[in-house]
Amino acid sequence: MKQYHYLLIFLFGLGAVFTIWMVIRPSSLQHFIYEGFDTWIEVDLPARHQGFSNNIATIIQEMDEKWDRFDQKSEIGKINQSQELIEISSQTCDLILHAQELQNRTEGFFHIFLGSLMDEWSFNSNPRLPSSERIQDLIEQIAESTIIINREKRSAQRTGQGKIDLGGIAKGYLVDKIIVELEKKQISPALVNAGGTVFALGKNFRVGVMHPRQESLVGVIEVKNQAVSTSGDYYRFFEQDGIRYYHIINPYTGYPASYFSSVTAVYPNAADADAISTAVMAGGPELIPVVERRFPGVAIIAIQTDEKLVMNDAALKIFQKDSTDKIHP
Repeated sequence: MKQYHYLLIFLFGLGAVFTIWMVIRPSSLQHFIYEGFDTWIEVDLPARHQGFSNNIATIIQEMDEKWDRFDQKSEIGKINQSQELIEISSQTCDLILHAQELQNRTEGFFHIFLGSLMDEWSFNSNPRLPSSERIQDLIEQIAESTIIINREKRSAQRTGQGKIDLGGIAKGYLVDKIIVELEKKQISPALVNAGGTVFALGKNFRVGVMHPRQESLVGVIEVKNQAVSTSGDYYRFFEQDGIRYYHIINPYTGYPASYFSSVTAVYPNAADADAISTAVMAGGPELIPVVERRFPGVAIIAIQTDEKLVMNDAALKIFQKDSTDKIHP
């Protein structure tokens, strides 16, 4: 009988620890933990390939240095400070162009120009409820902002006052990059997790979806060569007058949506899964059929704020409901 043990993946934010995933993985894999992208990145590799862990650390460091919007020396930081042409790397070109594509395919509910609005809500430090007038000003800035990417010249030019925030796609893009490098070296099986965006490479892994309000599983999905991403209202949030405000913002209203407590997306690449789960959290149930048309085969598992489970047909094929397993950090 194969032996398994539970890998609990933690996210750190607002001084608390939240368990959002449970992955069941073979004990034969060696586990590595890295820090980057404002979270923990976990990679499981066959023991014979443990030397590749140094390559992964380099990838994480290089990409984090390019895309940390809070670092004025990063490529994203430089773009946000200026409306002049900024020289950027080919990786940043590709990331922004893909983010723009995902913005269009999700009707703008995944949006790259939420930086100033996120700063106003201040979820990373001392969260607060902005005035309605200030929110209106910022969503107008978002609507008027664009960025022009020249792939040949590897340059970017921002127009408008909106600031770029790639938090809804960067971790997924990082996961995809690590998976590509593992495939080049024919390293398999492997499991990569960056702050709740998981990719299972080379064999079936069982991923448990956590209940957003309880220390238990909503259910388990089994995936192979696919990414799983969850967005939720329990990572960075505050409550005021009985209302929960969390860090995923609807770019058309300037406020967090109140449809779902969590959304899980399963898709063949992690960057898209990352953006899909973010967009559906922001856009609500009416966005699900749009996403299904534009991302064929995507599986969506959503938990409403009244704890009702909502799944599309693709999710029903891979999801096993199990609310009895208790998880004890």
